[in-house]
Amino acid sequence: MKKILFIILAVFFAQTFADTPEEWIAKANGVIKEEIRASSNSIHSAYSLGSLQEASAILDSALQRFPYRIDIWLGQVQLNGEMENCKAQTKYFEKIHNLLKTKKDKCELNGGQKIADADKLLEGEFTIAARKYFEIENDPCYEMLARQMLKYLPNSVEALNAMSVVHLLQQSDSAIVYLERAHKVTPTDCIVIHNIAEFYKRKGDTKKHEEYTMKEALMCRQK
Repeated sequence: MKKILFIILAVFFAQTFADTPEEWIAKANGVIKEEIRASSNSIHSAYSLGSLQEASAILDSALQRFPYRIDIWLGQVQLNGEMENCKAQTKYFEKIHNLLKTKKDKCELNGGQKIADADKLLEGEFTIAARKYFEIENDPCYEMLARQMLKYLPNSVEALNAMSVVHLLQQSDSAIVYLERAHKVTPTDCIVIHNIAEFYKRKGDTKKHEEYTMKEALMCRQK
């Protein structure tokens, strides 16, 4: 009877204190708290910096045990995005890129899901992270992520378009170089076509502006 009881207790404690990626993720999510912040214009809720830092530390510990769980690495990207720590984000993106390049067969997402298209995954996550900085007008962080994205994904339309936006924000004519490259890769991309039209409008090139405005009308507004 004592032996049976010991086995039952052993199973119970093993289940209770099981060390799984999901438990680490749940623990990290559990410490994230919102706080009320007042600005000159409004009162709003936001995640507290201390809880975000604590959650990030928990995920770092999880990654020491489960280094091939790409979703946890991406969780770090998202947490540091909330903290507007784009330098840390670039470090995590670098690690993700290296893992997908050298150990892709070992990498997985939640539920053991394998990664079929590493470039598509990176493109999507970079776009989400960079767009956040664009929306809050944090141009230095937007540029940092756009440049890293283009470095890893030189033929990505999203990356080329992001770099064109960097140059448009700086009022640099170099924007058209990236837009034309993006248009060459995917001639039907409506955002790229629109941005090219806008570029030529700003430059006062009526002919080119009308050409790409017509393309946009014919190709994109039908969708």
